[in-house]
Amino acid sequence: MLTYLRISNFAILDEVELEFGPGMTVISGETGAGKSLILDAVSLLRGGRAPADLIRSGADEARIEAIFAPPAGSEPARALQEKLTQLGIEPADTAEAPSRIAEEGLIVRRVIAAAGKGGRGRVYVGGQLSTVQTLGEVIGGLIDIAGQHEHQSLLDASRHLPMLDRCMERTSQRGAAELLPEMAAAFSALEEAISRLRAASLDERARAEREEFLRFQLDELQTADPQPGEDEALRDEQKRLRAAGKLHQAARRGEDVLYSSEGAVLERLASLRRELSDLGAIDKDLGALGTQLGEAEGLLEDAAHALRRYADHLRADPERLAEIDDRLHVLSRLLRKHGPDMAALIAKRADMEEELLRLQQHEAHRATAEIEVEQARKAAAQAATRLHAARAQVACKLSKQASAALDDLSMKGAQIEVRLDRRPAQKGDEPALLFEHEGKLCRLSRDGWDRCELLLQSNVGEEARPLARIASGGELSRVMLALRGVIGQADSVATCVFDEVDSGIGGATADRVGRHIRAMACHRQVLCITHLAQIAAYADQHLRVEKQVSGGRTTTRVRKLSANERRDEIARMLGGARLTEKSRAHADELLREAR
Repeated sequence: MLTYLRISNFAILDEVELEFGPGMTVISGETGAGKSLILDAVSLLRGGRAPADLIRSGADEARIEAIFAPPAGSEPARALQEKLTQLGIEPADTAEAPSRIAEEGLIVRRVIAAAGKGGRGRVYVGGQLSTVQTLGEVIGGLIDIAGQHEHQSLLDASRHLPMLDRCMERTSQRGAAELLPEMAAAFSALEEAISRLRAASLDERARAEREEFLRFQLDELQTADPQPGEDEALRDEQKRLRAAGKLHQAARRGEDVLYSSEGAVLERLASLRRELSDLGAIDKDLGALGTQLGEAEGLLEDAAHALRRYADHLRADPERLAEIDDRLHVLSRLLRKHGPDMAALIAKRADMEEELLRLQQHEAHRATAEIEVEQARKAAAQAATRLHAARAQVACKLSKQASAALDDLSMKGAQIEVRLDRRPAQKGDEPALLFEHEGKLCRLSRDGWDRCELLLQSNVGEEARPLARIASGGELSRVMLALRGVIGQADSVATCVFDEVDSGIGGATADRVGRHIRAMACHRQVLCITHLAQIAAYADQHLRVEKQVSGGRTTTRVRKLSANERRDEIARMLGGARLTEKSRAHADELLREAR
């Protein structure tokens, strides 16, 4: 919900700070005091156009700042987190890393620069510099403003089907919550079957060309027959053969130094060992050292023999070296084409062999794929039929309940129709996703084949029209009120703002409108601008907008009314500027009845 709103240098609003709580908040005041400017400011947070002439005279820019904090775990909170994650503003919420937005609220700011002063408008969402479009995407799903056609989420037909589905999931109808996942799974299975059929349905020429290409590539790989780790082993052997002379010379020199030459290390070491061993009878420490030298003598003798064997067996082999060079050249060429390493080369060979086998058996594969597509189409159609039946049942119930609510709101004869029909086929659609219905083709999607739109029949005998074509602001507000009351918590809107809801009504009708708004406020935050005391009496919080002149300039302030001030404000709304005991008593009666 909207918890904080600050408006600076916006028309006659110099500096206004508002804190909103849950439930129903009423905003009242004299005509021209600036109530509509508060709505204009909120509309700008939904991405509305910002005319520069709304900036207060003498100021360089206007600022609108707000904090939105949907209740944790609610549908608006979930939808907000999902949207922020999708836009890259906030990471996905996890148990290990709680969402900052969920804890602190989402802070948004819009700065409107005055024309001709070199400034530029700026938008911030969650502390990040953003765009007006992103601001509208984020806040547009959280707040609805009834009375201004361009800002109604319920006027957007693309939102009607998801709203109906949320209503369906919240019904007690057995298995309703599983219908959408079932439909999505059936559609995914159909897409996969279509993909397999497409792959198996290559035309004959393309199949022959592909088969010829694979045979050429495979022949090259099979002839080369690369083995795991072969290139590394060959490079090691290549290094040894190229340095055979140096290696042989080093081995011979080592054997000479240790054993064969006059005064070799082993000869001198044996002499020293014998001397120390003889002196061991005098000093045991020297005897122990002689023993250690004996052990070293044995190790060095083994090393000398190993060097001799290495030198005897090592020979330069130009033919083998040339053979290795040729083999490495072949492997290097294959790695450039299929690499990057031998494992990938071997895997590529296996993949090609498998694809070639499929191509050789393409007729059988295509027949199997066609059967799989038909089976998947049948399963998807059955899932879509079950989903449509459940939706139709909920749509009928919503239509009756919303129409009854309109009747209670003094719109006699008005009817809400939740129209459910098939989504029409479009040019370029995948043929396997098209189904015939009543002589026309409809298109299946992940959410079934239905489309939904809310229509209003204003009077008996008139044609039902889309909500977006409703002309009267007061009529539109009451339709929104009726729909919101019936929908309850089924959509992601956290805050509803009503303007002109009292247009053309009074007395008992106004009281019924107030009761409907109050009932809606049990599920979401409601802000209502009204001139009618019967509506204001139902509020949890009452704000008054007042215009005053100070220092030769007109400004507007907004005050939260105390209990006594609220009674007097309702009395003024009933009887005019002059307060009387009778008007106060009438206000007290309205407040008691509302409670």
